[in-house]
Amino acid sequence: MKKNDLLEKFYRKRKSLVLRSFIFFLAVLSLILVSLKFQNEESFIAKIKIEGIIQGKEDIVEQIDGLISDDNVRGLITVINSPGGTYVSSKELYDSIQTISKKIPTVVYMKEMATSGGYLVSLSSDKIYGNSGSITGSIGVILQSANITDLLGKIGINPIIVKSGDLKAVPNPAEQIDEEKLNYLKDIIEKMQQEFLMIVKKNRKVSESVLDLVSDGRILTGRQAKNLKLIDDIGTEKDALDWLKKKAGVDQKIKIIDFSSKTDLEKIFNLKFLKKKFNYLHQNFYNGFFAVWTPGI
Repeated sequence: MKKNDLLEKFYRKRKSLVLRSFIFFLAVLSLILVSLKFQNEESFIAKIKIEGIIQGKEDIVEQIDGLISDDNVRGLITVINSPGGTYVSSKELYDSIQTISKKIPTVVYMKEMATSGGYLVSLSSDKIYGNSGSITGSIGVILQSANITDLLGKIGINPIIVKSGDLKAVPNPAEQIDEEKLNYLKDIIEKMQQEFLMIVKKNRKVSESVLDLVSDGRILTGRQAKNLKLIDDIGTEKDALDWLKKKAGVDQKIKIIDFSSKTDLEKIFNLKFLKKKFNYLHQNFYNGFFAVWTPGI
């Protein structure tokens, strides 16, 4: 047999192997797609977890928005364990859950903490459960800064600040803040606080006296919050799920899909988990307005 014949035979075999491999791959892919389609046709309860500082939670917002167009989702339980976070990120989660609440019943279960922005998110659902020892409340907005001009002067640094307007980049740690600028910031905080309180009033229908009481940013136990009608019931996550299933009119054995869970393999290749380890570092002087309770920080 000639050398060229051997090469031609080799290439034919290789081509045949590649073709068979490709057909096998298509067959496996088809089976997976059929399996997923079959699974997706099954009704389920969706579960999401909101943990740590609420900042940059676009992935959770996307998950919730994706559920809106899913005809098989029968309810949503949101489990919150958060001291709050940026006002905007908290409000985005609130808005997304409010939207899906128009389609399916929703419930919140508060674990150890659902304060400030965490409480704001909880207001989006039809019903709020908490443990008697859960910490909630801290209704309000905070902007943190510092004046380091004296320190800079002591080490011989004289900041040069050129800006287009007197209120540009206020507050700035490198320059003094006068009464006018301070009042300007207080006015912004007050407007955001009033929006927060209006959301509380709209969703909880509490009295003006209760609003006045909690507007100072105090924290509350789950039991206190229940007595003030800031949450609906004291219970467990199972109690919240049982209520949700009953409200949705589904079988008690309906599948619960946790959209917050990821496989260990995904976590290995996803560096976002590292960010959670440093969540509190996000509360610096430059990240804007926070709705957060930060004891000891």
